[in-house]
Amino acid sequence: MIYEIPQTIKKTNEIVSARLETITENLKGKSSLYFTGCGTAFFSALLGANVLTLGNGDGLNFDCVQALELTNHHPLNARSGTFGISHSGITKTTIDAVQVARSKGSYTIGVTHFAESPLSKAVDETLVVGNSPDKSRCHTKCYAASAIPLTQIGIELLKDRQVAHADRLSRIRDELLRLPGLAESVLAATDSVMRQLAEKNYEKHTFYFAGTGASYPNALEAALKVMETSYVPAQGFQAEQLLHGPWVSLDDKSLVFVIATEERTRQRNRDLIEAATRLGATVIPLMYEGEKGLGSVRNGIELPHVDEQVAPYLSIIPLYLFAYYLSLRSGNNPDYLRYLDPNYWEARTIIFPPGTH
Repeated sequence: MIYEIPQTIKKTNEIVSARLETITENLKGKSSLYFTGCGTAFFSALLGANVLTLGNGDGLNFDCVQALELTNHHPLNARSGTFGISHSGITKTTIDAVQVARSKGSYTIGVTHFAESPLSKAVDETLVVGNSPDKSRCHTKCYAASAIPLTQIGIELLKDRQVAHADRLSRIRDELLRLPGLAESVLAATDSVMRQLAEKNYEKHTFYFAGTGASYPNALEAALKVMETSYVPAQGFQAEQLLHGPWVSLDDKSLVFVIATEERTRQRNRDLIEAATRLGATVIPLMYEGEKGLGSVRNGIELPHVDEQVAPYLSIIPLYLFAYYLSLRSGNNPDYLRYLDPNYWEARTIIFPPGTH
């Protein structure tokens, strides 16, 4: 499924292009937007909605809220729009959230990979995205496919409000259309590198992922994938949060990925890289091609230079590859999580009764 990311991005761009005008027209009068989901779908919401930060106070008010929290702890009304993201379209917690939002007058949009799903019946409008459903239980290609519509819609809403970044928004839109080719190049360039990193580091005890801005959701998503497929401790952090306390747990048994594609936080990323290296951790920055100024870096993963809002769609690819190869090296099946173990399957039925996820 990782190798289908370029195709799923291409197809999603086509789908969104055909629906963009209608959807944005229905949202233009809204004063606030909510984005919700669970797990990878929630991280897609965080990534896709981040473009709205470019409004700098002149755009829409928005918030990304985990589905259970949105259902129980957030005000919703007819002046809001709510996006519910669910790959399967049957995630009960997300469906509950959009149903509550809709009952309070919020205009609701579902983003899923399955047509005629329960989510579709719970919302005002549905976007079925991607080139096909994700066959792996450890969803990967659907992360980008679920986030891209949110970024595209966000760009259109900001441009309609004539915010200050009109030229940059147009550039981001152009780069999103170029993403399939860029993703292909990143896959080809990083596959063997990430395999080697997994081979060298599979015995590490802890895995950390750090990012800022639009890259922060990737830190959460990459940590989730390592936990789901290798069953070892992994954590995703905003870079500054890792530097405020958790850094003292770093040692020579730690592997730290730093997603360093945000210009404004370059110095803080450098501080993290230098401190983690001093403590004996293996540190792998993800940075733009030809990047300088990130400290004593020897093992950086280079990415094509794109806007900071687009970079996460590329930096997630090597992180996914690392999780995949780490799982294989650890003797696990990365496509089944732990569901082949009867004990874990029984636990899953407690968490997700049949037909609810």
